[in-house]
Amino acid sequence: MLVLSRDTISQKGEKELNMLVVTNWLWPFERPTNYGWYHIVWLVIMVISCIVISLTLAKKHDKKIDNRVVFAFGTLLVLIETYKQVFYTLEAGHYQWYAFPFQFCSVPMYVAFIAPLIRNEKIQDSMYKFLAFYGFLAGFAVMLYPDTCFQTPYTTILIHTMLWHTTMVVMGVYLLVSREYASSLKNIVKDLFPGFIVLLVIIVISLIVNEVGYKLYFGTDKNIYNDTLFFMYLSPYYPSPLPILSTIKEATPYIVFLITYIVAFLLGITVMFMIVLGIRSFAKIFGTSKDKKLPQHS
Repeated sequence: MLVLSRDTISQKGEKELNMLVVTNWLWPFERPTNYGWYHIVWLVIMVISCIVISLTLAKKHDKKIDNRVVFAFGTLLVLIETYKQVFYTLEAGHYQWYAFPFQFCSVPMYVAFIAPLIRNEKIQDSMYKFLAFYGFLAGFAVMLYPDTCFQTPYTTILIHTMLWHTTMVVMGVYLLVSREYASSLKNIVKDLFPGFIVLLVIIVISLIVNEVGYKLYFGTDKNIYNDTLFFMYLSPYYPSPLPILSTIKEATPYIVFLITYIVAFLLGITVMFMIVLGIRSFAKIFGTSKDKKLPQHS
């Protein structure tokens, strides 16, 4: 049951009261915790969704179905992100630039929405590989440890963040199964490199926007949690909130931090590739042994 804070209502004017329908639906229970009941519910939803989509749509796919499924995921992300942007704007009374959706967990929204519309098959496949490996990795990492996502007191935002990252994982699993990525060790460069190019394009866009935004508008404001552009947490002007990388950024020249940032993603998806390959190999062995006929006894 959703609860509307009466204390909040008493503190706001008539104009702001109209916004409460969008913003102030407060979480009626204790704050969710890692591997508490709320987290576990979403993990179960994620696992069941991955199994169902792998055994149904992904097994019966063709290129048209792939495009429709990914576009549906992209549309879902666009819709719920639009809600979140309206939420944050109404809550603050102005647009909050720090919340602009261009962090690593946000960019799959753009890729999933645009990729199905791309005519060039190589470019489209590169974008799908980005979603299958990089998008899956980011979503799965948050689903394993979503602690920072549980800081908000608002029910709809708590639902948004778990639905968002669950969608990233399920979409990644769909593409891994339907496109048969990570099916052989000899395909490691073929499967990972195109997605890496997409990542580099996203990083270049982030660096340019961060630099231009700082020089033209945000340079006087050093508070990263206020009105600042901080795409992919790559701005050289603000401290990084990312674990380990924040220490590296403070202790080394920016270029060292940037290279470490990129290498960290490469290592992450390489490990992920090997895990998926191992799962595929195990499944083949299990399937083969299961299909063997038992000897006939007279």
